[in-house]
Amino acid sequence: MSRGRIEASRRLANYLGLAAVAAFAALALAPLFHIVGVVALNGLEAVKRSGLSLLTAPPNPTDPAHPGGIGPALAGTAMLVAVAMLFSVLLAIPAGVFIAEFRRAGVSRLTMLLALILVEFPTVLVGLTVYAVEVERMVGRYNMLAGSLALAIVVLPYMAVQVSEALRHVPKELREAAFSLGVSRLTAVYRILVGVARRGILVGILIGMAKAAGETAPLLFTIGGYFETAPRSLLDPGGAVSLLIYEYAQQPQPGYHVLAWGAALVLLLIVFAIMIVARFFVREVRL
Repeated sequence: MSRGRIEASRRLANYLGLAAVAAFAALALAPLFHIVGVVALNGLEAVKRSGLSLLTAPPNPTDPAHPGGIGPALAGTAMLVAVAMLFSVLLAIPAGVFIAEFRRAGVSRLTMLLALILVEFPTVLVGLTVYAVEVERMVGRYNMLAGSLALAIVVLPYMAVQVSEALRHVPKELREAAFSLGVSRLTAVYRILVGVARRGILVGILIGMAKAAGETAPLLFTIGGYFETAPRSLLDPGGAVSLLIYEYAQQPQPGYHVLAWGAALVLLLIVFAIMIVARFFVREVRL
């Protein structure tokens, strides 16, 4: 076979391989685009009927022409995510640092194992546990603090693992330089290495935030599902966007379905916004 024919066959094989990879990639992304398209088309119907009041007004699902909005549930989601992230960040960063810096210790390996187990742990059981301990025995009623604690438990292992992985990817030269300064190990880790790895740490925090905003199962037994008014304190019952979608999608009246689709669109945009921030605003690492 001549050299030209060999080159032509190689090019043909390359083009066929690229075409196959592109086809499989499109096939893998097709369900995602389908979900986004369906949510967008149906959610825009809620925006058309309610306008910007979809984000501020209380729900009025008995009137399909003017179904109101998801304002109280949106405020509840903001409260839940803020408190959950406060708890989880305060625990995830030390846990991740411990796993990364003492990886050979038995306790560190056990901590990593428990974190990986919690990642796969059914979140509905987390909600039941918080209900049995905090709602039923301590407070005596549904409350937003219980929902925040449940969400913090759910996102904590994700963030701890991400923090540990971010620290493990710090270049060996920078790590040796940090420890050669003569400062304590604690100072070197938190003043230098965490700063170097802050891109990965921040990405982990944002991913945890997106997961907390979209979780439903831990809230079923903790916050009560009150969508008409926004909670005034952490000890009051309330609602969340994800829980509203779950509850309203099961109702037979069309007004409930309109609000459920509108809430789904809002939640999708929130998650996309968080992912965009994670992708474009933490690209550079500056010492």
